[in-house]
Amino acid sequence: MPTNLPPQFYTISEKLKEAKTLEEKISILETLLAITPKHKGTQKLQRDIKTKLAKLKGRKPKKTKRETLYSIQREGARQIVIIGRANSGKSTLLNALTRAKTKVASYPFTTQIPKPAMMPYEDILIQLVDTPPLTEKSPPWLKGIMKESDGLLAIFDLSKDSVGGDIKNLKEILNNWRITNKKILFLGNKIDLEKSAINLQKIGAQYKIKAVSCLKKIGIEELKKEIFDLLEIIRVYTKSPNKPSPDFEHPFVLKKNSQLITLANQIHQDFTSAFKFAKLFKLNSKKPRIVGKDYIFQDKDIIEIHTR
Repeated sequence: MPTNLPPQFYTISEKLKEAKTLEEKISILETLLAITPKHKGTQKLQRDIKTKLAKLKGRKPKKTKRETLYSIQREGARQIVIIGRANSGKSTLLNALTRAKTKVASYPFTTQIPKPAMMPYEDILIQLVDTPPLTEKSPPWLKGIMKESDGLLAIFDLSKDSVGGDIKNLKEILNNWRITNKKILFLGNKIDLEKSAINLQKIGAQYKIKAVSCLKKIGIEELKKEIFDLLEIIRVYTKSPNKPSPDFEHPFVLKKNSQLITLANQIHQDFTSAFKFAKLFKLNSKKPRIVGKDYIFQDKDIIEIHTR
């Protein structure tokens, strides 16, 4: 009986030969199992893959947590993880928002491991992470990456009539994984297609979703601002008393509603005890005002700290 395997099955199978670590082999086998069609013709193949997985997992140290198989080194101001179903446009979104050149294909599971890239926003960089398709059978390490992130971008294919069900399904997965308090922005991709506009109208009352086209780059520049707002962060520029201009190239990134004392601690521990006063400057204003430790910063404030 024919197996009718998808073309990417053979591509991913070749990568299994090159895999060096136990974790890589397990991840690839789990991906192969997920994309294998479920019918009588593939029953033996499914059993073989499951047997190999069982053997590899049996060799794993018991203390190893599957959620930490992949660890993304944090860079930039904050980290956002892109999630969604297969072919929803995750990799295309990453390419549109960053200078990355991630492989994009019309078949599912093109992305098999997390891929980070940096998104420039004005004077800071925000790290975005592309991930494999999110399903009920996604590898546990994906859960770990999502939990460690500062926020999520959930992207859906608006041209699919099932988009409403896809959103509901993703919410159920997040709930089952107990990822319920994470900042998340829902995106509807392919708004340039006529069918997408119709589907958006149908689900618009039920779900708050931002319409974009990753391929045509519709709404992408506005999206950068929404990502920044989602993170609830601010930028603060510092100025030395003996220098005429602030340092606009290296802003400090703080949480919204952060007090001046938080920044003072971040710059140097001695600033807390030696703090005398600070001069606050606003952009396009040369006249400062004196503020104390409890001053609450606003985005793009300029601060000059004076010590005893």
